[in-house]
Amino acid sequence: MNDWLDLEHQLWKEMKEHELLERKILVGFSGGVDSLALLRALHRVRRSGIEACYIHHGPGQNQVYRDAAAEFCRAFCKTHGIPFHVEKHQGAELISEAELRDFRHSSLQKVRAKTKSDLLALAHHREDLLETRLLRLIRGTGGQGLVAMRTLQNELFRPFLKISKNDLQEYLNALSLKAFEDPSNGDLHPMRNWIRQEWLVALENRQQGAVNSLGRSLEILSEMLEESALPEGVLQADFISRAHYLSLSKAQQKQALASYLLSQNVKNFSQSHLEEVQKRLDISQKDLIFRVSGMDWVINAQQIRVQKIEK
Repeated sequence: MNDWLDLEHQLWKEMKEHELLERKILVGFSGGVDSLALLRALHRVRRSGIEACYIHHGPGQNQVYRDAAAEFCRAFCKTHGIPFHVEKHQGAELISEAELRDFRHSSLQKVRAKTKSDLLALAHHREDLLETRLLRLIRGTGGQGLVAMRTLQNELFRPFLKISKNDLQEYLNALSLKAFEDPSNGDLHPMRNWIRQEWLVALENRQQGAVNSLGRSLEILSEMLEESALPEGVLQADFISRAHYLSLSKAQQKQALASYLLSQNVKNFSQSHLEEVQKRLDISQKDLIFRVSGMDWVINAQQIRVQKIEK
């Protein structure tokens, strides 16, 4: 009989269900509550085949915190015998949320490849999922945007999507572990922080249980949308089949475009962007190249694909 806590049993079940117990995993590790809980739980369940990576955003007003967080993560991994990596941004300060996010994602994928890890584990939890769905609705997403994150999505593993932040904190408390929190989490300027600390708090104060009900409603809608999948053959590995696309209804075409963009890790698009692409694709010309939503769309008789514009 092992001494696992309840959260660790849940994690083991998720890994067993998805056949991940023998896979090598790189954990995105910031030192905060979420990622500390994920790394510790994975290491207690697996003991081997787990590595961690801290992403240092480089110079800026949070430089002191970033240096200290990197050392906190390094020390924790050394104590527990977990291989540790740091990727630090070099060059001009990263300012926007999009720049910071893109650097994190690309750096973690680079380390995953370097360490020959099968999966990248991220500590997104239930509230993160709700906030992501709300942000997409505010920005004008269609139903496909509600699907958002999944537990296993290509090489990304997010085992905490059904677990609350409070549960993660209680898990750390049970192990007498203290996280190293990012002071920028208190900044209400980013929309996500405002939703988390102001809007959802006000909603819960106005009607107790409303946040959980909202999250469950969006989850039900997401499940319904996933069940109404596109016909087989529309979405390929990195393109949309043009012949299949043309056979779809207008609503399905929009769904196909949204699903394709999300599969390519493109998230900053709206319904108006999708409608503009649809309009361009309505013409019968065989070869097309046009620019919408910060990307070049390259079309031929067989394929519809995008390529990000190099800065």
